[in-house]
Amino acid sequence: MVCVLPNIFLSSTQGNQGSVLSEEKLKELEQSTNFSAKEITKILKRYTDLDTSPYGEDGKGIPVTSFLNIPEVVGNPIMPCVFTKFSNPTTGNLHPEPFLLLFSMLHPKQPMDKKQRFAFDMLDMDSQEQLGFEELFSLYHQLYSPALSDQKISHLTAQVLYRDDLATPGYVNFDEFCQLVPVSEIKSRLTVQLQLS
Repeated sequence: MVCVLPNIFLSSTQGNQGSVLSEEKLKELEQSTNFSAKEITKILKRYTDLDTSPYGEDGKGIPVTSFLNIPEVVGNPIMPCVFTKFSNPTTGNLHPEPFLLLFSMLHPKQPMDKKQRFAFDMLDMDSQEQLGFEELFSLYHQLYSPALSDQKISHLTAQVLYRDDLATPGYVNFDEFCQLVPVSEIKSRLTVQLQLS
């Protein structure tokens, strides 16, 4: 199978007219994602519809506003954080391969333990393997605002962080996070089925 897409992780052809996805790269992507070769081609085509720059990864990429307007993503309050986790730290935009990996993480076939780990890591801004007040407040704010005021969210966060059963008072580790955040919540917020027809 050959796929023509403007992107630097593909083998180059003539000028800026596009590149051909090599069989080797396609197999690598199939093994590292939840998608078949045909689905990968369709997802990367969808990417090119959103990224109007002619150079793929060397180009502009997809800004957060375009990503949040993808129909399957619209209205999910946690998606700005998901975008940030996969976006280029220099440009702040999303490029082709991370776009594919992002939707693989959100795929219904992605195991729940990986989604839980991803959610925890996404919130663990300082990579200390524990969530403090700001990180948990951020999660609750995304999930419950504007239904709850910041004051109520702050109170809820404090209640959770100072429970007697936490290993370290004031912090939530990964195992505690998995006990505190229902699987149904992780599943509903971190599952997106792209329409690829």
